[in-house]
Amino acid sequence: MTMHRLALSAGFDRSIAWAQGGSVRYLVARVEALPATPEDRAERGPLNIALAIDASGSMGGGKLEAAKRASLALLGRLSPRDRLTVVSFASDVVTHLRAVPMDEAGQVQASHALGQLQTRGNTFLSGGWFAAVDASAEAAEWNPGLTPRVVILSDGHANEGITSPDALAHHAGELRRRGVITSTLGIGDGYDEALLAAIAENGGGRLHDAERTDEIEHVLLGEIGEAMAQVADAVHLSLTVPAGVRAEPLGLSAAEAQPGRLGLSLGGLSAGVPRTAVIRLFCPTGEPGTGLDVVLSASATASRSGDHLDAPEVCCRLTFGMGRENDRQPRDEAQSTDAARAWHAHVLRRAALLNRDADIHEAQTYLGRELAHFTRFARELPGGPEMIEQLELVRRRSDRRWGERTRKEMVLHSALAERSGLDHRGTSRSHWTAHIANEPDAS
Repeated sequence: MTMHRLALSAGFDRSIAWAQGGSVRYLVARVEALPATPEDRAERGPLNIALAIDASGSMGGGKLEAAKRASLALLGRLSPRDRLTVVSFASDVVTHLRAVPMDEAGQVQASHALGQLQTRGNTFLSGGWFAAVDASAEAAEWNPGLTPRVVILSDGHANEGITSPDALAHHAGELRRRGVITSTLGIGDGYDEALLAAIAENGGGRLHDAERTDEIEHVLLGEIGEAMAQVADAVHLSLTVPAGVRAEPLGLSAAEAQPGRLGLSLGGLSAGVPRTAVIRLFCPTGEPGTGLDVVLSASATASRSGDHLDAPEVCCRLTFGMGRENDRQPRDEAQSTDAARAWHAHVLRRAALLNRDADIHEAQTYLGRELAHFTRFARELPGGPEMIEQLELVRRRSDRRWGERTRKEMVLHSALAERSGLDHRGTSRSHWTAHIANEPDAS
């Protein structure tokens, strides 16, 4: 029985677009899972967890041992209804545990299997990931409520098998469409944040970071805690836009664009915790008084039952107006503030990835252009001056390569902001601005 329903709401930052064209408007959409009735407070469904653990040579020095301890701690959170798969990957791939029920015998078997993990060879990430998918997907074939949830733990770069971030992102999206959720946990400063972020975002999961080995357990248990609280998986937002309108999502890489349509993967939902998506719309010319209608719909899969969920469609209208009417219109402060936060996160991620690729000139050009537009948009909004100051700090530091930790903190902050996620490493972590502030100044 489905215990939750899907709710969708949406609105523009401004309701009027200039009739002569060129207006940019921001559409803010929120998707939420609500109890089907006030009395519905369902127990969590069974979990189907698969750990794909990097056991390459670089995981020595305590990293693999910390990952094993974290995995052992996870066992204490699982019940006999839950299933666990354990795969290790290096140059080879070994499936140590295959969708075993976590009853007393399964717990013993899992503890023994985890104790056997040893470092070896290179990093065949794709092979380990796919093996974990195959094992967990078998269990889901006979029980739709056993959604496969794969967590990849890695400290490095994929250097065997499929290594392209774009190709791995494509596979993650295809697996998501088949009902497999993939999250990633980057360990230390050497992992490829672009690759792990692409897998997690296209796979409907979360990107996590553990700079220190003592953080791995907290982060892994935090990821599993989120899975336990989740009531809807594979949330998908669809937009139908009029001819002549160009729609671009801010910060969400898992987007599928077709003429007149835009599809966004939003991951999973916990009860009562909305997920927000911001879409930037470039408007054409139009006759004053006529409108542009954007139709939104949302769907998901109920985590416990595997049932399909649909939210009623929502239609949002922009009306064309003349110059004075357009210039004097009020704006919705709440929608504008959400748009500014998404825009800010979008710029941070893009700047970090350009810096990683050593594209310094493009980064400086991009930051200068975005900062000018963002300042005009956000300066009078709550939190706007602080966000502007942060982007100005990034711009001043953009004339040289940054440290690995600086880039990773920026990408992680963006991912958390875009998904309204928690940083499971704890509250004592330095803010990303402290890292960028320590980079040399370009001015």
